[in-house]
Amino acid sequence: MKNFQETPYGVLNYLNIIRRVLLLLLLYALSRYLFYCYNHDLFQSLSWSHFKGGFRFDLSAILYINALYLFWALLPLRTVYQPSAQRWLKAWFVVTNATAFAVNTMDFYYFRFTLRRTDSSIFSEFQGGEQIGKIIGESMVQQWPLVLLWVGLTFALFVGYGKIKRKLVVIQPWYFFTTRLVAISLTIPLVIAGMRGGVDRTTRPIAMSNAGAYIQKPVEAGIVLNTPFCLIRSAGQKGLPRLSFFESQEELEALFTPIHTPDNQVPKHYNVVVFILESFSKPQITGYAPFLDSLMMQGHNCTDAFANGRKSIDALPSILGSIPSLTEPFILLPYSLNPMEGLGTLLGQKGYHTSFFHGAPNGSMGFNAITNMLGFEHYYGKNEYNRDSDYDSYWGIWDEPFLQFFAQTLDTFPQPFLSAIFTVSSHHPYVVPKQYKGVFPKGPEPVQECIGYTDMALRRFFEHASSQPWFSNTLFVFTADHGLLGSMSIPILYYFPSVIPPEVDTQPTQQIDILPTVLSYLGYDQPFFGFGRNIMDTTTQPFAINYTGNYQLIRNGNLLLFDGEQAVGLYDPEELDFIKAFIQQYNNRLLDGKLTVE
Repeated sequence: MKNFQETPYGVLNYLNIIRRVLLLLLLYALSRYLFYCYNHDLFQSLSWSHFKGGFRFDLSAILYINALYLFWALLPLRTVYQPSAQRWLKAWFVVTNATAFAVNTMDFYYFRFTLRRTDSSIFSEFQGGEQIGKIIGESMVQQWPLVLLWVGLTFALFVGYGKIKRKLVVIQPWYFFTTRLVAISLTIPLVIAGMRGGVDRTTRPIAMSNAGAYIQKPVEAGIVLNTPFCLIRSAGQKGLPRLSFFESQEELEALFTPIHTPDNQVPKHYNVVVFILESFSKPQITGYAPFLDSLMMQGHNCTDAFANGRKSIDALPSILGSIPSLTEPFILLPYSLNPMEGLGTLLGQKGYHTSFFHGAPNGSMGFNAITNMLGFEHYYGKNEYNRDSDYDSYWGIWDEPFLQFFAQTLDTFPQPFLSAIFTVSSHHPYVVPKQYKGVFPKGPEPVQECIGYTDMALRRFFEHASSQPWFSNTLFVFTADHGLLGSMSIPILYYFPSVIPPEVDTQPTQQIDILPTVLSYLGYDQPFFGFGRNIMDTTTQPFAINYTGNYQLIRNGNLLLFDGEQAVGLYDPEELDFIKAFIQQYNNRLLDGKLTVE
């Protein structure tokens, strides 16, 4: 077998590529610092947390932008290593990354007007590329120092890439192909992990909302994020259209308003504990959750309750923020970084200790980010539990030991406290700990054995909690994250035996009603924002809304399907006006960043 010649890039190529990725990370970090300096009057400070979080988003953007470069540079073809091909690779690297730095640098100025990084929704805000090009051209003239900064970054890319050497060496073909195949085989999973923002199976590809884990105020997300990442991750999203079903704001507010103004409330400093039970769809738990059934007989049991989303990531904004997910998951939309006031925010302002528990690896599904945005100050996950022997090897710590950890940790909190927990064990692949195999009844669906296990874990939690001094002063709320097998029906239970009498409530309700209802039980006396209603408010009409391909509204005993423009099937005009008003408030307030009391 004949030998052939190649450039010295052969053996050192992999190290050179790593060096170029490090160069990009350094330049993005520098850009973050300069972005802060340019807009320093908008921020209180620049912290290590901003750079720590920014590293994840920078690396993800870099790998998305340079995926083709990495693939071509590591191909096990000897022609890739010829000087002409290497010059072409250098040109590709410089041009693509210089373009990314151009949009990132442009946002230094544009951020001051929007208070968020630019995403793909910008293309729907202008009438075609000609208008965008004109705006960019004028901005370049006005902001010429930023143009010089971009030129400097591009020059750094060109110089930092390194020289292309022409010296040839001899190498065995088998060695060449073996080393290149190994290199590309190692690179592919690393690149995918970097794009996703993590390697754990519970980590969703990071979205803009994940920046919430590293900030104290929504505006600080602009420091953590970079514009190329926002454009890439929002690509393909249609965004929300601005609606004008009702031109008169007075008419719109009369039909539906998310602003709540409590009257004659007497504050009560009850503790609040919210259980969000994985996959506890109403049809699936019937007959398989005996302990939860027993609590339902002692509390305010809402028998006609519905989820406001279809996924686990939809649950937290709905339950803890009274913000539903309709056409798209709320936390995947760019508007999820708008200022908002969740249950943690509102009660934190009243002196509550606030915490959230989830037995999955920290950062799973972006829960640490969204709970931080909703005002939950303390986060307890798999890291804080710190005992891997109880890890189920799939999603997180088994519910039984984690609920015991939850109960024991609550014992240490100052009162009043607000705490929420999201269980994990009744999730696919639907397994129970070895010692409990055959203990719980199996139903027609595999989830039902796991529901029995989590129900037992709830019983054990209450065995401990009921002996503690804080228990008698605590409102417990039980619900599910979403329905299952096409059903949106879920349990909602308010349990507080010394305060709430047993009641079977057949009026329609939903996850977004939990925040207003909890605040009513607590005698919250300040105006607040929420798309749901207080179920004890007799002046408003009960309803439930969700999106299942069409908007679905249950109200006044009617079921209305709405495709966004017109009703599908028979309908009452009053219900059609209501759903139009709800969607108009939802879309336009998300677009305008008006998710708080003004």
